[in-house]
Amino acid sequence: MIRYLVKKVCILLIFFLATFTVNAIESDIIVKVNNNIVTTFELKNKLKTSLVLSGQEINQENINKNKQQALNYLINLKIKKNELEKYNFEINSIDLNQQLLRISSNNINDLKNKFKRFNLSYDLFLNELKIETGWKQLMFQIYNKKVKINQNDISIQVAKYVKKNSKLIEYKISEIEIIINENSEIEKETNFIINQIEELGFDKVAMRYSNSVTSSNNGNIGWVNKDSLNTQIFNILKKMKIGDISSPIIKLDNILFLKLIDKRSSEVKDVNLKEITKRITKQNENELFALYSNSHLSKVKSNALIEYK
Repeated sequence: MIRYLVKKVCILLIFFLATFTVNAIESDIIVKVNNNIVTTFELKNKLKTSLVLSGQEINQENINKNKQQALNYLINLKIKKNELEKYNFEINSIDLNQQLLRISSNNINDLKNKFKRFNLSYDLFLNELKIETGWKQLMFQIYNKKVKINQNDISIQVAKYVKKNSKLIEYKISEIEIIINENSEIEKETNFIINQIEELGFDKVAMRYSNSVTSSNNGNIGWVNKDSLNTQIFNILKKMKIGDISSPIIKLDNILFLKLIDKRSSEVKDVNLKEITKRITKQNENELFALYSNSHLSKVKSNALIEYK
């Protein structure tokens, strides 16, 4: 009798634990997309990863502001994954590696360390990038022959570009560069430099605290052509007035402050029309592929089974 009761209690206990485990897993699911799921862990990781890679602070305001966008992204990602599986598509690892190098500014180890520092899942990020890379390759395979470029339109765009960029724009800038690693307290170091600039002035702080080789020259970089600047830096500088100091620019391995000392423009004498035409043609092709890609995704998504938990 006692053996029977013990056996029954064990069975009930196993059933309870199994039910509890299933319920715990189910409660972690936010959305079911066909045969895939989106979990709270994925959403949290995606939110924080997006904020870190874009140089934004991880706080509740930014999380709330970006939460729906991150969820929509993950839903679309699951649909793209289904489509890749449907076509049994093999992803080109060379393209994936190129994407990684671009995102990490050619330093993948630093990118991995950054994920470790912020307690983020690098494997989830890599999987997302793999799906996105595969999706682009699949869209190219399907729609490549449908992308037709009108050469007359290209000629008009080239002429407009040359007219708009007939002047050479240069910026005279100074910098303060603070190297960071996995042990750095970014917010603390950023606030310290801001306070020091207010107290001592940009030049003295550059000489005293900057890790750049320009520190010995008060952080002065000299004149820089706008075409040699990356998009992020150029967009910051073009909004600044002479004497302005930028907000901190947080990158994978450093924090950067810029001061605009002067700016000037002059007439461009030599124009490489061949290179400009090539670049504008590529931009047009990318825009057309994006249209086909979005249309394809919308069509597949309309037939997908999406269940919110």
